[in-house]
Amino acid sequence: MKYCIFLLMIVAAGCGSATGSQQNTDSTVQNADSLAAADARARAEAFLQLFPSVNPNDLAVESPQTDSNGVMKGMVGKWLDSSMVKFLPDNWAEGEIGVPGELYGGYFAVGKFSMGDYEMLLLRAPGEYQSSRIQLLAWHKPTARVKDHIMLADEWGDAGDAQQTYSWLHPDGKELEVRMAVLTSYQDPEDTTGRSESSTDYAIFRFRNDAFDTTGMKQRRNEAFFRAKFKNSYQVPDSVYVEYHPNSNSDSHE
Repeated sequence: MKYCIFLLMIVAAGCGSATGSQQNTDSTVQNADSLAAADARARAEAFLQLFPSVNPNDLAVESPQTDSNGVMKGMVGKWLDSSMVKFLPDNWAEGEIGVPGELYGGYFAVGKFSMGDYEMLLLRAPGEYQSSRIQLLAWHKPTARVKDHIMLADEWGDAGDAQQTYSWLHPDGKELEVRMAVLTSYQDPEDTTGRSESSTDYAIFRFRNDAFDTTGMKQRRNEAFFRAKFKNSYQVPDSVYVEYHPNSNSDSHE
């Protein structure tokens, strides 16, 4: 009888030891998870802090320009290293990262503004030949990730072809309206008359319901707004404008 009682005491002690060991393991896992979550939040916050706050009301968005002294001006931004590029969408980290001090390649934090559950991030990113493209990223604060993005501005030219994209931002509560103009031009380098063709398209679309809504964007044009922005250089959409050198007698609008 004493032997049986002794065995029961050993088994009970073993069960208590196993339970205590499991509790310690669970506690260690929970602590590790908490530390990992805290570290992820800290890194996400460090990423957001690279973007300075901007006023989005009627904010004009265009590619930065380089002056005659080689100084880049406008939406230049702060360079993102590889650890910060990991927060960007669509495997952008596999693209051109650039190097510190080099303004023509890589990703750059330009600005941010809050809108409901989102931080809207303005980012300069690689374009056709250099980092000329301005992207707008919708950073979802509760999940700490980019849910959607869209290009707002870019500028490039090659062998007579050229295109400039401009946008203006108009926040409205939890929605954001983007008004965009795309200017396209072409000039044959071998044409001695200097003839060039140009056209402009306009669009208005919104960020709402966690995404950029571009459906029907071509139909929601605002002629008065774009005429006010471009003034004498405003071009009627769906039209082709032809220009020549000043020594030509032709200056038609087709």
